[in-house]
Amino acid sequence: MSGGNCPETPRQKMIGMMYLMLTAMLALNVSGDLLNAFDLVDKSIKSSTRNVEAKNAVAYSNFESANAQNPAKVGEAYKMVMDVKKHADELYNYIDSLKNYVVFRADGPEFDQNNYQSKSNQDIAATIFMVESNGARGQELRDKIGQYKDYLKGLLPEEKMLCDALESMLATKDTVDEDGVTVPWQSQTFEHIPLAASMALLSNMQGSVRNAEADVVQNLYGSIDKASFKFNKIEPLIIAKSNYVLQGASYEADIMLAAYDDTMEPVVTVGGSQLTVEAGRGKYTVPASSVGNKNYTADLSIPDPVSGEMLHYKVEGEYEVAQPMVTVSPIKMNAMYRGLDNPLEITAPGISQSDLKVSATGCTLTRSGSTYIAKPAKDSKKAVITVSADVNGKSVRFPQKEFRVYSVPKPTPSLPGAKGTRIAKNQLSITKGPKAELEDFVFDVKFEVVSFTLTTKSGGFDVSKETKGASFSAEQKQLLSKLNRGQKFWIEDIKVKFPDGSVQPLGTISMVCD
Repeated sequence: MSGGNCPETPRQKMIGMMYLMLTAMLALNVSGDLLNAFDLVDKSIKSSTRNVEAKNAVAYSNFESANAQNPAKVGEAYKMVMDVKKHADELYNYIDSLKNYVVFRADGPEFDQNNYQSKSNQDIAATIFMVESNGARGQELRDKIGQYKDYLKGLLPEEKMLCDALESMLATKDTVDEDGVTVPWQSQTFEHIPLAASMALLSNMQGSVRNAEADVVQNLYGSIDKASFKFNKIEPLIIAKSNYVLQGASYEADIMLAAYDDTMEPVVTVGGSQLTVEAGRGKYTVPASSVGNKNYTADLSIPDPVSGEMLHYKVEGEYEVAQPMVTVSPIKMNAMYRGLDNPLEITAPGISQSDLKVSATGCTLTRSGSTYIAKPAKDSKKAVITVSADVNGKSVRFPQKEFRVYSVPKPTPSLPGAKGTRIAKNQLSITKGPKAELEDFVFDVKFEVVSFTLTTKSGGFDVSKETKGASFSAEQKQLLSKLNRGQKFWIEDIKVKFPDGSVQPLGTISMVCD
């Protein structure tokens, strides 16, 4: 089988990279911006699939013309490709019906598959494909993909490279995690991910259906006249899905042999301009001067080895130019607090961590992998994170990320063992002293009580005893031991050490001895 039977187009390689990034992000607690990013990935996959469908339509048209001209030679292959089309359409439409059902279940009767509202729903896909009817829908989807794959491989059992590509493209195998536990395909695909990601994964399955269809149809079309063209050069090729791989993911590449005739290289033109051809490949370079989706059509022409007539082949390419983007995500919340370690995740899609240059004003940064610890200055009211990177030999500066800086809120003083403003005398005898805590705060902050005063009444007069530290002194314990039931006492002038090192006063604790 030649190198042209199942190559990846630049668009397919781009989608492969995006899909790889998508799967790496699925375990994250994603923000609204990343949910929208999943939606953009879904749209890009759909766009790529439409391009493949257009190419398939041309391939079927070519088959039809060839069959009309020479049914004896083409007839058997033509019947096979029409059956391939039937199977591909059935599976594609089946997956599309599942997408409609998922969105209907999430949004209700007024659903729109192309504009659904429940992007962040992390339960509906797993419920539909793994829980309901003991996961019957998920198993049925898996079975149908496997049957389609086996059917295509059965058409071309001698084409090992194509069969291997189909096996990879339409894989539904379970995996085994690092603990040796088997993880079902359905769980990998639908569990604990937002609806936006589920829809992108289903669209990717549809794209795989069409790409597998295209590879098989192209191979069958090429088999009609395999002997017509002669090749005198063989070149090894490595076509990687992506040269950027996230840690924990896998590097994947197709390693293959491509054959061409260096005495009869094709003429390749794009937009009316002829390209330089090296080793049978047209070299197309265009500056990415503006953002957005870009399309182009290439014309490859080569003389017919029998008639000498120029044969023309058109192929459409597509790529997307995006602005450089960086994500600076606060792990705790969208603010920083003085005196605390404020963790940040700083990533830029498509750029290695080692290529990022991160600086800050209003705080100091220390790094550990992709995690940074920010410590705001004592007098800063805001912190600004600046990220830049070397992209294709050019320094690119990303939009800055600004954080508001706050002081840690004052904690609430309390007496352990008390119930509201009352404490039992026997409980009071074993209580060590007051404490200060913050309830429902995003950080786990510890406060140190450095001093406080205990005040009671004795003989109609206030008696106060001060101590250093967080525990009752011997004198204070003696006062507490003399309290009668129903008698009031106060813990006041409580001073607490904050995470930034400052010592601040808190309110008074008023208690009644029971």
